[in-house]
Amino acid sequence: MKHEKKQEFKSSGVLTLLGLVGFSATIIASPWNQSAQDAETKAALQKAEVVGYQVVQIYREATKVSALPKVPSGGRLPASVAPAAEPLDSLRETGTMGTDPWGQPYHYRVLPNAERSSNIRIVVWSSGPNSKVESKALEDENTKVTGQPSFGGDDVGVVLSMTQN
Repeated sequence: MKHEKKQEFKSSGVLTLLGLVGFSATIIASPWNQSAQDAETKAALQKAEVVGYQVVQIYREATKVSALPKVPSGGRLPASVAPAAEPLDSLRETGTMGTDPWGQPYHYRVLPNAERSSNIRIVVWSSGPNSKVESKALEDENTKVTGQPSFGGDDVGVVLSMTQN
């Protein structure tokens, strides 16, 4: 009689066993899911850096054009030099460029130069996997950004500081 009681198989035992198997599977699968998200985030940061370099190059080219000699009064410039209005004035300080791994455009903002040196500071960020811009302080052109900008929610981005020359 005692052996029969010990050999009983109860439904609570089955549920406990299934719970342990499910919990173990969750713990084991978690690093693979995390690494896929980390890979996308890492790719987004790398591409944000490339977009930042592209924006810097645009500003460098505009600076070179603005440094061209002015047309002397009554004179002419060589045919290879085209006179231009102030190109730096026509460039936007905020905008979008390229696309992130989630199909949304990267946002960029050229930060004002507090030191008055020849450095350009640019912030490039992605709205992240949820495709919602949560870094509202960066997107608002009227909000002054000092120091290291912060990215809200799941937004990811980089800050680049380079010389104009």
